Amino acid sequence: MKRVLVTGCSGFLAPFLIDGLLKEGEAELFGLTEVADFRSDKLAVFHVDIVDKEQVDAAIRAIRPDMVFHLAAVSNVKFSWEAPDLTYKVNFIGSVHLLDAVARFSPACRVVLMSSAEVYGRTGRETIDEQTGISIETPYSLSKYAMEKAAEFYMKSKDLDITRIRSFNFIGPGQQGKFVASDFASQVAAVEKGKQAPVIRVGNLTAVRDFSDVRDIARYLRVIARAPGTGAIYNLASGIPHSIADILNILLSLSAQQIAVEVDQQKMRPVDVPRLVGDCSLIRQKFNLHPEYRIEQTLLDILDFWRSAV
Repeated sequence: MKRVLVTGCSGFLAPFLIDGLLKEGEAELFGLTEVADFRSDKLAVFHVDIVDKEQVDAAIRAIRPDMVFHLAAVSNVKFSWEAPDLTYKVNFIGSVHLLDAVARFSPACRVVLMSSAEVYGRTGRETIDEQTGISIETPYSLSKYAMEKAAEFYMKSKDLDITRIRSFNFIGPGQQGKFVASDFASQVAAVEKGKQAPVIRVGNLTAVRDFSDVRDIARYLRVIARAPGTGAIYNLASGIPHSIADILNILLSLSAQQIAVEVDQQKMRPVDVPRLVGDCSLIRQKFNLHPEYRIEQTLLDILDFWRSAV
């Protein structure tokens, strides 16, 4: 039985990935998180600050994983402008600590690194494939690209088996309210419960993104992790463009309330890439991966989550 480690095991994506791994029944599961009170009966949890090299070393030495899904990250683009130092420390330095520990204590381990399509930046292209050039626009994208370059170093110098994942936006029930679809859904739910005036405050509605369901992303990761391919880079995307206004309008249509919309300047980013839509041809051709969730179902599930939470 393989020993599989999921970093960021208390985050948004990890529970869906962990549930899928448990259903496959082929792995002994371990998790890393800095959340001190996080507990789980699904895996052995190590409470580790990934920025602390000694803590990371101790965990990897104890676990000696056969596979690592590296999900731990500062993952909010807007927050990266507010806290660039923390973003760099967690996403780059923390990843270096992990890769270095794997190289020393579990060198045959397969590592799946969760990067981001944000590294593509402003491309001027309708859809973005894995060969598209890099254009760094935000502290978040800089931190993720630095992580990718660190991975190249460890593949070359330590012969580590690493696959890099450039995921486009993914959403779903349980995502924090600081992300756009959950932000809108939480406000709709609050209006329905009478906890907020019938007004939704929004940022830039013109940006176009490629939204996948988190449950599809978790399934894609499990499939890709089983395939050989050191050094490979894969876009995880739906290939379907939606403006932020589309997301808002679908959520509004799911409510019987009459809700007005107001622009809130505090929700605007200093730099906002106008369009990020993925070309998912590679994962479809190589792994036959296709989404199981339509955007309408995903948004309904998010709204229902917030209806029960607010």
